[in-house]
Amino acid sequence: MSKNKYILILCYVFAFAISGCASKVEFEPLEKQYKLPPASNTLLANYINAQDKSDVTGVKALSDGIDAFVARLAMIESAKESIDLQYYIYRNDDTGKILTLFLYNAAERGVRVRILLDDLTTANHDDGLLAVANHPNISVRLFNPSYERTYRGIAFLSDFGRMNHRMHNKSLTIDNLVSVVGGRNIGNEYFSANENVDFGDLDVLAVGKAVDEVSTQFDIYWNSAQVQSIQQLADPGDINSDLVLLKTKAAEFEATLVNNDYVKRLEQSNLLERLKNQNLDWYWGETHVVYDPPNKLENNPEDRLLLDDLSFFLEQTQHELLIVSPYFVPGDGATNGFINAVKAGKDITIVTNSLAATDVLAVHAGYQQYRQKLVEGGVKVYEVKGNPSDKKSSWKGSSKTSLHAKTFVIDKTKVFVGSFNFDPRSALINTEMGLIIDNADLAADIVNGIAASADDKAYELAMEKGELVWLDHKHDKVIYAEPGAGFWRKFFADFLSLLPIESQL
Repeated sequence: MSKNKYILILCYVFAFAISGCASKVEFEPLEKQYKLPPASNTLLANYINAQDKSDVTGVKALSDGIDAFVARLAMIESAKESIDLQYYIYRNDDTGKILTLFLYNAAERGVRVRILLDDLTTANHDDGLLAVANHPNISVRLFNPSYERTYRGIAFLSDFGRMNHRMHNKSLTIDNLVSVVGGRNIGNEYFSANENVDFGDLDVLAVGKAVDEVSTQFDIYWNSAQVQSIQQLADPGDINSDLVLLKTKAAEFEATLVNNDYVKRLEQSNLLERLKNQNLDWYWGETHVVYDPPNKLENNPEDRLLLDDLSFFLEQTQHELLIVSPYFVPGDGATNGFINAVKAGKDITIVTNSLAATDVLAVHAGYQQYRQKLVEGGVKVYEVKGNPSDKKSSWKGSSKTSLHAKTFVIDKTKVFVGSFNFDPRSALINTEMGLIIDNADLAADIVNGIAASADDKAYELAMEKGELVWLDHKHDKVIYAEPGAGFWRKFFADFLSLLPIESQL
């Protein structure tokens, strides 16, 4: 037997052994924990109560990365009772460390902090998660975790059916009074702190009726069978019980922020001043929290999926529909539906990433199979440019921008903002959440804002002599090949489009 074949057999045996062990893992049930009543007699509570609109929801759009991070930090700083944080990605970079410091300081004040993360991107972070979770006021739980913490790649392949199912939900709720819901994860690229890439994204800051629904959604996930605590998963011998050391490290990191350039930019945020002065403009209206159940893949007929709510939402379109989605793979059904809507006299506009701007080539490969048919059918398609040379909010002039917002607007009256991408993965595999907001002013502002920046920020797709072309209205020129994308990027996108992977995109 050759050496290579021997190694291959060992790999298969190893993967099988890990798979067998993982399938037999059983945990003691975690303690059920639930949202606390909204805090009262605090500055935040008094401000919200003064609005006297408890039967509706007020939202503030957060499109700027700096403002989106400032809003989160200010919320955490104001917390008196509870913080519930739920994210798909939580990076251990500058923004992740700063946010963790604020969470730690809140816990030191006596605030109950619950951190719920998807486990896919937590590799090599068990020590840090254990250290944080050792604080008596902080709990850390992971969604659909890998039971094998060292050889996670092999474990993923051997238990693909389960571990392919991820929690893509994103929310942060303070004192059951205010929430941030939208498209952003926690990482430098989402908050204009990355020199190489900056994600154009959208969250909404929400107060009022919908906040309690966000908290209910969090509780359902926190107490679900798909979730385990970090203490259950990691090696107990790795637990650092020295709280004095944890406090020392927190203090040392906080001291480094005094001369941090990014922190200085945060301090200059206009939103920070408006938050301090309680001078925010809110869009008020009926708002519904929509989300998938944590056991989405079990296909329980009694469960209502987010896709059901979104389908009903989109079907209400009478005149015009705007879809903003960084990862857009409509499939034949939605593609034909959009074209038929155009034939019925409706205005359908799609905004997604160009090949140069996308951060996931495989998704673009899936999308490019439908875009020509959409354009030929009268659907307006725009692709965001990858060059941010004139982007004012960039960090030292980021070398690349990438759309990451997920927003749908119908008839300039209603808006969906959340984590849902218009692709098969969001629809059928990952769990998602978002808000459906009934406010014509917000809807019109989003549509008008995109229209005003379209020429600068995006290419319009069109047909010329049977071929797809990109119209650069800013420079008044026609481009006949994928703009801004090099040979190898085009090659790999075309290659990936040949593979039968659309259901996973």
